[in-house]
Amino acid sequence: MKGDRRTDHLFQLDLAESLNEAYAWVTRIQAQQFVGVLRWMREVNCEAMAMRALHAFALCRPVDELVGLAHHFDPRDAVMLMATAALSRPVGEAAELAATQHEAEARNERAPITASLVHDVACQRTALDVAVFVRVLEQRQPALARGTVNAFASPGSGRTNLDKALLHTALHDEGCHREADRLLGLTLQAIADSPPGAAGAGEQGEEIADLAGAFQHLSPAGRVLERWVEERLNASDAIEVERTRRLVATLIARRGTGRDALAEHIGRTTQPRHLVKLCAMLVKDEASPVKCAQVRYYAAGHKDVQELAVLVASWHKEPALTRTTRDLLADAVAGPSASGSSPRPLNELGQLDKWLTLDAAAPDCSRMLCYVAAVRVEGRSGAELVTLLGRVERRRDRTRAAQEAGRRLAIAVMRPDADRDWFVDCLRALHDAKHSVAVRAACRELSDPSPGSKADAALVADVAARLHHTRLRNVAWSLLERFLENEQLVTPSDVVQVVERVLALPLPDAKLLLRATVGRWSDVGHRDDAVAALRAADRRRAAEWVIKSLR
Repeated sequence: MKGDRRTDHLFQLDLAESLNEAYAWVTRIQAQQFVGVLRWMREVNCEAMAMRALHAFALCRPVDELVGLAHHFDPRDAVMLMATAALSRPVGEAAELAATQHEAEARNERAPITASLVHDVACQRTALDVAVFVRVLEQRQPALARGTVNAFASPGSGRTNLDKALLHTALHDEGCHREADRLLGLTLQAIADSPPGAAGAGEQGEEIADLAGAFQHLSPAGRVLERWVEERLNASDAIEVERTRRLVATLIARRGTGRDALAEHIGRTTQPRHLVKLCAMLVKDEASPVKCAQVRYYAAGHKDVQELAVLVASWHKEPALTRTTRDLLADAVAGPSASGSSPRPLNELGQLDKWLTLDAAAPDCSRMLCYVAAVRVEGRSGAELVTLLGRVERRRDRTRAAQEAGRRLAIAVMRPDADRDWFVDCLRALHDAKHSVAVRAACRELSDPSPGSKADAALVADVAARLHHTRLRNVAWSLLERFLENEQLVTPSDVVQVVERVLALPLPDAKLLLRATVGRWSDVGHRDDAVAALRAADRRRAAEWVIKSLR
């Protein structure tokens, strides 16, 4: 051995066989003698052999012997010896080793190395091994079990979120439910406590998304994160509840702007009192108004209108959220988030209004509800719009609601896939119910769109024709007149499109319409271009109407 400096044994694939064959002598040697052999190996440059011998000693000697003999070694060798045993021996023996060493240290008989053992096991053994390690220690040394979980969950452990999800699952399987829940709490808190500037943009959001994804993979139906949050929000300890609210608010705030499963679950299932406090925290964070709106959207989709009324009343009373009560009500009117484009039925809105009164909500809540319901035109029939406008009590509010409803109707019909018959039916119902403000607002928006929208001559002409056929001739005339008199907006080709449709109706007053609009354009060149376009389209009679209006 003296002249053999090779390290063949160090690199053999079968470690157990190598130890049994070449290092069997470590099972018989006295500890003090073994220490001397280690020293000699290192002095003659056989460092690798010394490492292997120490490794064999750690694996082959009984656990109680290792604890009893460790004090004979240099402190650094003692740490390596115990760490090797903790990492390489069966996990039950590793737990026994840690517990025995800890008890010896408690009697002041051994150097304190238990913390190192626990750290090595937590950071280097598989999640399944760590779960067994925790289970054994929980029965004998609960403090060490907690320390193992702490080390595993620590940001410096090198463990991934998948590792932590694996350990959480394994701990539950081992019956260590308390430690499993504590592991999840520590993991979530570590993510929440990460300084926003400590990582690249969105990395904390990706981290919680990764954790959620790991749990979703391991337990698709388990709703692990959601159940954990739900249990703590319903705890009897007020301090624990407040701590959980802040934790959840931070986690949601750190997520990206896409779909957030945690925000969705919180919004759909959490009690109104918790939702209000949590959203108040989000809205106070200047970086999180979008996340607050996301939670609010899901919360407003409650099918239980009584619970929704409690939420609205509490929301409005929270100073940080009062200004967004109208937004909450608008989301509620839109209906359950899973319903697509179907708004909440009128009978549910009526029930919600009654519950707001019974829950002592501020009177403003009912007024805002009626207003936002009246202006939410998508998915409503004309008759429903008339009913909703009739529920707006104050005349000034009803006028504003009618104007907004009409404007939104026009914006809706401008979409490429819009139902134009629906638009005309709504205008007819509003006209018949004497809501002329809404009808005028719709025609004004359609003929002279708000900034960001573009006038569509073909659409205006088609809608006017439909209105004419439904005997709303005055409305059709008003729409065409508003459109054609806007010489800054209307092009010569637009004039041609309108004229072709008007003459096809036929519109009895087509001559008067052109004279009163295009014929009075102040821009002579622009007017002449319109006349030329009409002649080119073989609409000479209409061109003459425009010219004669100048005489």
